[in-house]
Amino acid sequence: MTRRRAAPLASLVLLGLSTSALGAQIPLLSSSPIAMPTRTGPLIEVDVGRWNLSVGPSVDSTSHLVFDTVASLLQHWPNTRYRNGHNIIPGIVPVGTLMYHGRGTQEIPDKPDWVATDPEHSRLFCANFEPGPLKILYFDGSSAAKMQGGSMDTQDHVAWKATRPDWVHNERKRIVDLCNWGKRYQLDGFYRMEMDFEIMLCDFQSGIQLASSIQLNSEFNFPNRTGPGEIIAADIPRNPIPPPLRIGYQVLQAGAWHNFYPGESRLKLDLTRLISFYDTDTFPSLVQARSGVDRLQHRTSGISEKDVQVLHERLDEVLRDFGNPQDVHLAQGSASRSGVDWRTLYQVIVDRYADRLEMLQYILNSTDPTAENYSQNHTQTVDNAMYRLQLMLTTYALRTARPPTVDTGVDKGLSWASPVYQYCATTHTSALYPFKSSFTKSEHLLLSALEGTNREICRVLVRLWAEGKQVGIDPGLPFQPSDDDHGNSDNWLPMLNRWRDEVNGLMGWLGWSLWLKCRPVCGMEETCYLPTWPWFKTRPPAIKDPFEGDFGAAGHDMHDNEPDPDNEEWRNPLPRCIRHIEPFDWRF
Repeated sequence: MTRRRAAPLASLVLLGLSTSALGAQIPLLSSSPIAMPTRTGPLIEVDVGRWNLSVGPSVDSTSHLVFDTVASLLQHWPNTRYRNGHNIIPGIVPVGTLMYHGRGTQEIPDKPDWVATDPEHSRLFCANFEPGPLKILYFDGSSAAKMQGGSMDTQDHVAWKATRPDWVHNERKRIVDLCNWGKRYQLDGFYRMEMDFEIMLCDFQSGIQLASSIQLNSEFNFPNRTGPGEIIAADIPRNPIPPPLRIGYQVLQAGAWHNFYPGESRLKLDLTRLISFYDTDTFPSLVQARSGVDRLQHRTSGISEKDVQVLHERLDEVLRDFGNPQDVHLAQGSASRSGVDWRTLYQVIVDRYADRLEMLQYILNSTDPTAENYSQNHTQTVDNAMYRLQLMLTTYALRTARPPTVDTGVDKGLSWASPVYQYCATTHTSALYPFKSSFTKSEHLLLSALEGTNREICRVLVRLWAEGKQVGIDPGLPFQPSDDDHGNSDNWLPMLNRWRDEVNGLMGWLGWSLWLKCRPVCGMEETCYLPTWPWFKTRPPAIKDPFEGDFGAAGHDMHDNEPDPDNEEWRNPLPRCIRHIEPFDWRF
């Protein structure tokens, strides 16, 4: 009896085409320098130098920064971590969306004012509006955090063409000037985030209708009030929880509903009109301003006057026809005019690699004597790590890509793995190239950022995988060392340490905020909290009478909550567990 040879495994990659998005002018051939996949496999470039596994991205590359900020749009957790926003994007609030406006009377405002997207947030200001579609401009980051350090820079550039730190607390001037600027583009308001998301609504008489107006019980009831500012101290219970603090916990919980993808889904962003300050071609002056600066301190205040002028030219370009009939796809919840759903495409990459990279990092850190999962079994560790690498690359590991055998005398470099690197790096984007002629300038940036980020992920992973394959590591099978290893597992320690450094470096470069977690996991009575404005204080907030004092234009005691710039928690907010049920801890 003869044994039939097993057929090689094949992977079929299909591209879904939207007939409504593709017109009659589809090119027959891709203009891309990247070869398109064929029925039998990828076409590999002759110039393997472009796919050198030893060459990483330029030090000035911002592809990973564009990618992460776009992948994080409208998500509370990452925009709390990186509070200084770098994106301005138009969007539409669809018909039927409820918004909430808290105030002391039942009168509808006759001038620009703030509305919340969650009622818990509006309770801080303690109405409810159901609008038609509204044209909105979204500022990412913690753009409603009224504090020094850059969180409001992008709004300043739009409203005043310069950053104005002296006007950080002047929210009334900010909303009036932004609304006056937006009139030329028929903008209805501006979307921002602080503890939760909010809208700076320009006209309560346009595009919205009142759904209800009700009086709610107030949590600001002080005992034995005999007059303004008169509170009998003896009647205040011991260790009271200030009402604003109790409501603050409710707002934090509402904000946490939008922590991760899809985030705040009531605003439909048009990414084909995205403006990113990480676009080095559009804003070259910021390249030098960011040089050597940690990402947490990146801000746009270093932009040149020339680039500010370019910003306003781009704003005019993306907004002058925004909201026209061709943009009806936004109100209907579809992807974009080009047909490419960029947010989902970005999320595919995050979903594919985030958990696996985190597990790979955990495994590799077991060779670090300071790690809690430290193991001296280097052979088992390298086997576990190689298994994870193969999981991530199994759909790209071409049958023809094999390391040279030991006895051939062929150079044992890693160039044999370049086709795997190329296929991994281009699978998610090469099929888009025939349609590039219909992309907006913003979409070209989105494509470039996606390619640059995915390319570096694949480069690092394929490099480690190829090195492991080349020295004979095959998870699940007995270890077969090459002649260079002499059967001594201790020789693997330097390689494992190098792998750990490369994976740590890759994850640090990517900077994905979903890796920032409370460790150990919080208990049932706790929640994981990432410090946000206005709660950076190192002392309990004073118990104030809400009917007196400077509570700012939006109802906060602004100046009392200004963070200390020397506070490490303010510069580098890290998550921690806080109580989720009373008694609360005053220090968020």
